[in-house]
Amino acid sequence: MRYNLILLLMLVTINSSAQSTHSSHEQKMGNPQINVNEGETEQQKAYTCPMHPEILSDKPGNCPKCGMKLVPKKMEGNESHGEMNMNKQAQENVPMLPEKIIGGGKVVKYHLYVKDTIVTYGGKSKRAIAVNGQIPMPTLTFTEGDTAEIMVHNLMDEATSLHWHGVMLPNKEDGVPWLTQKPIEPNSTYTYRFPIIQHGTHWYHSHSGMQEQIGMYGSFIMNKREGDPTFRKGIDDLPTVPLILSEWTNLNPDNVHRMLHNANDWFAIKKGTTQSYLEAIKEGHFKTKVTNEWKRMLAMDVSDVYYDKFLINGADGQQLSQFKAGDKVRLRIANGGASSYFWINYAGGKITVVASDGNDVEPVEVDRLIVGGFGNLRYHRYHS
Repeated sequence: MRYNLILLLMLVTINSSAQSTHSSHEQKMGNPQINVNEGETEQQKAYTCPMHPEILSDKPGNCPKCGMKLVPKKMEGNESHGEMNMNKQAQENVPMLPEKIIGGGKVVKYHLYVKDTIVTYGGKSKRAIAVNGQIPMPTLTFTEGDTAEIMVHNLMDEATSLHWHGVMLPNKEDGVPWLTQKPIEPNSTYTYRFPIIQHGTHWYHSHSGMQEQIGMYGSFIMNKREGDPTFRKGIDDLPTVPLILSEWTNLNPDNVHRMLHNANDWFAIKKGTTQSYLEAIKEGHFKTKVTNEWKRMLAMDVSDVYYDKFLINGADGQQLSQFKAGDKVRLRIANGGASSYFWINYAGGKITVVASDGNDVEPVEVDRLIVGGFGNLRYHRYHS
């Protein structure tokens, strides 16, 4: 034990002497001493996002994911100079959006005036909601790198809100009442402000009650920024037409919701996809119809709804008189419907799909395509 202690003391003494010599050598070479506890120089600071700690940058700015201001990253007290250099190298390997998106771009402002109106889509006068005097809501167009500033003026007698479907933004701008914001009360104004950090075709809609089903939906278009390396000539530079598909029912949407919970055959009868009592009597199957009704089986088509009208950009049809035969056009299609899937085909031939869900895809020709619903919407841009 005595010899072990002597050997240990000798090693400590030699190691201390070597460190002293190394420190003295660094001072002679003019290398600065680094004391992390006394704070780092500007070059040594790292900045991160409070919500996304995986984001690292060597200078101040905004988070490319949520737009929040980057804050200085707290360095560990035992972090050496070598570890800091390794961290800096790791920061350089983290994929970051171009600086232009973080700090550049312009502020694009929209004023949206929300007001009650009356429509006759289904042949009857029914209450609807118009924004800036139109259904659907205005198409909002931005370029990646812009800052969106959208002022909502609620002129109704009920609260409202707006949600940006598929758009990456700070949580507080997401537009969900009592979760990310307070509702926009009647006769008040609320401003949404967030950075545009992506490109693609999406849509926006009310997130209050059933307002989306009576007019509060619209297209949300984000173009690629100038100089984007993913820009595709002959596709991204084509003239663009936003198309938003939807449906209309003369029933109160709240009543539709209740009827779906009852799981009866009413909507199927309206669509002619199941037998009514009158038809059963005519065919001599009244007893069978009654027996089936008393069974514990749900209706055959409990998830579908009968609609009085299907709409494209708020109308039952649209003429694009600005184009002539032979022109190519890119259609940015969004499904703003409550429960419908839409099949799309082109009478002039095949459709070339170039993007889906806001993401570019390898162009592919199809005879027809489906635009889904139920919140799992697929948005397609194509030219034909």
